[in-house]
Amino acid sequence: MADFAREIDAAILNEDVIQREKVVLWIEAASDLSTLAKLYRLTGESYNRIQPDLGMEMTCGLIQRYLLECIRQDVPQDVPGDEEIEGRWEAAQTLHMWFCNLLDAEGTSAVLDRAARAVTDLFVASGEDVRNAIEQGFLEHVLETAALRQYFEIWASDPRLRVAWERALKWGEAHPDYTWGLLRELRDKQSG
Repeated sequence: MADFAREIDAAILNEDVIQREKVVLWIEAASDLSTLAKLYRLTGESYNRIQPDLGMEMTCGLIQRYLLECIRQDVPQDVPGDEEIEGRWEAAQTLHMWFCNLLDAEGTSAVLDRAARAVTDLFVASGEDVRNAIEQGFLEHVLETAALRQYFEIWASDPRLRVAWERALKWGEAHPDYTWGLLRELRDKQSG
């Protein structure tokens, strides 16, 4: 992947068109969190330079993979060279924002379904630190938005997930759209 890292860095730094085939190859070959972070940055900052369009499936797959790996690995923020990688709790918050943005977009139900299953799988397979970040940094805030609850309703009937679901739902119902509302206000102030 080291050969691709230099190519990705170059693509981030210049203003040239980036061939979709190259980006797809980089995404498919990415095997470490540092490379995923570079690709996440590239697709965020330079999406319009990727030609032809990268597309929702490939882009959302990368975002999901990057954020869940950040939550799983929790790279310390003081590791040289990995400053761009989000920490566990920051990634949980970003994951929440991403879910809300997807909810506001057209034709994203399948993406939300896949992402919710991936979050569920990570929760089940992980220890307490990861579970706490998912429950408190992500799920509580996702469940503030009634329209997102359907993607996690399976938690209510699964004995491995039920307690976390009940705590997060209690929080969500007590704070309807609170966090997403704050984030929208902040976004509007920054763009206005």
